[in-house]
Parts: sequence; C-alpha cells; structure tokens
Amino acid sequence: MIQANRYTPLVATLLVAPAILFLVLYLRAPQIIFVESPQISTRHLADGTEGLTKQTALHLSKMQKGKSIGGFPGFEPPDDDERYKRKVKDGEYNAQDVNNWVKEINNFLRQIADKNPGMTLAEILQKQGLIAEQVGNFLNALRDAHLAAIGMEHFGVTTETVKTLESLMRQLGVAPW
Repeated sequence: MIQANRYTPLVATLLVAPAILFLVLYLRAPQIIFVESPQISTRHLADGTEGLTKQTALHLSKMQKGKSIGGFPGFEPPDDDERYKRKVKDGEYNAQDVNNWVKEINNFLRQIADKNPGMTLAEILQKQGLIAEQVGNFLNALRDAHLAAIGMEHFGVTTETVKTLESLMRQLGVAPW
C-alpha cells in the first residue's frame, strides 16, 4: 500500500492540472483551427490599388448623400462651401455633377483594371480585407451610379461617360442590375 505524505495533494494537482488544461484546449481547438476563410486568389494587388478604390468609394459616396461605401469613410464636403454641402448632403446634384463624378469614377476604375488585369472588382475588394457585405455595398453603389448616369444621359451626362462606365464594369466583372 502506498502511503500518503504531505506532498501527495501537490503531486496530484501537478498531474491533473495539465490534463485538464490539455482537454479544454483540445475541445476548443476545432473552433480556433478550422475556421474557414473566403477563397481568395493568391495574386497580389498592384501598388496604388487601395488608394484608387478609396477614391472610387469617395466619389460613389457623393452620389449617396455622403454615406460610407464598402466600409470606406463617407465623403465630407468642405464646411465653407454651402452649395457643395447641399449637393452632397441633400442630394441636390445635377446631371453635370453626375457626369463629372462618373468620369472620375471611370478614371479610377480604369487604373484599377489596368493595374490588376484578369481580376474582378469583387476579388480586388476582398483582397483589401472587405467582408462580403462591404463588397456587395460597394458594387451596389457602383450599379446605382450607373443607373443614375443612364437616367441623366443626354441631360448633362454624356453617352461616352455612360458607355465607358459600362465597359469598365464588364471588364471588372460587375454585372448591371
């Protein structure tokens, strides 16, 4: 028979505690290790792409009353320009404003497409860390800008601006509504 001494409880604790710790960690491991992430290609984004998408989001934001687009900060008009604040915050922009803003969006999208050939805009946004909801928000804002441009075509928005946007959307894999 084994005789207990004053160290027996300490030895038992030292033997049991690691076993309990191992069991707890083992049971939590599937939650930690097996979390699936969205499949993203291993290709890297070209330098400057993130800045271009941020600028695109800012211009899309102008047409959405300054709302955040895709998780990017919303557009804030200068405090000292009341007319511009009304355009953005109150949606009091005209077809010429839409033409100018969409031309800028076209410029940014062209650079994004040229720098990242063969990638869709959704893939590019995912590589920047946007979650699915933010990607959808960004793409829907782009579709809304397209619809606004179509609705104002011949009233201040040129056909060339609309066709360029449509071409870039196709190139970047963004289906219209």
